[in-house]
Amino acid sequence: MAAGLSGPARLHDLFVTFEAMTPGEFKRLGAGLEIHYGFSPSPFGECLIARTDRGICHLGFVDGCGRAAALSQLDAAWPGAVLVESRTDSSRITSRIFNPAPVVGSRPFHLQLKGTNFQINVWRALLTIPAGSFFTYQDMAGYIGRPRAFRAVAHAIAINPVAYLIPCHRVIAKSGLIHRYRWGTARKKAMVGWEAAGAR
Repeated sequence: MAAGLSGPARLHDLFVTFEAMTPGEFKRLGAGLEIHYGFSPSPFGECLIARTDRGICHLGFVDGCGRAAALSQLDAAWPGAVLVESRTDSSRITSRIFNPAPVVGSRPFHLQLKGTNFQINVWRALLTIPAGSFFTYQDMAGYIGRPRAFRAVAHAIAINPVAYLIPCHRVIAKSGLIHRYRWGTARKKAMVGWEAAGAR
C-alpha cells in the first residue's frame, strides 16, 4: 500500500510501498522464504540489505562489530529463512536508494515487513513524514490515535527493520535532541543533514 499525508510518500521521487506479513507468515518466522542479501557502501557507511521475492525486508548498517554481527541480526529476525548472498543484486538496490538523481521509469521500492499490527501502524505513519521535517515520539503516538503509547511507539521506531526507506531518523525527542537511533546518533545526524542539503 502507498502511504502519505496528502499523497503517496516519496523518496528520490519514487514511491515507497509495503505489505505486512500475514499472522500465519509471522508465526512461521520466515520458514520457506529465501532471502537474498548483500553488503554495499552507502553515504552513511556500509549497509546490509536483504529482500524476499516480495520486497525489501531489511536495511541496516554495519557497525564496529563487523559484518558477522550485522548478518546475525538478519538471521535472528528471520530464523526460518534460507539466506542467500547476492552481491550484485544488493549493490543495484542500494545504488537506487541512495542515488540523489531520480531514475525515470523506476519502479517503487516495495517492502515486506514482519511486525505486530501496532508496529506496522507506526512504520506506516513514519512514511508520512516529509523529508526535512521532524515529528516527536509524542506526535507519532497522537498521529496513530494512541497518544499515551509514546513509549511503545518509541520501541517500534527503535526496531524499524528497514533504515532510511522507513524514515525513523526523522523522529526526534520532545526536547529537540537528535538521538536514540538504532544505528547511532552520528549516523542519524548525518541523514538529517544530508536531506537538509537537498540530497534526497
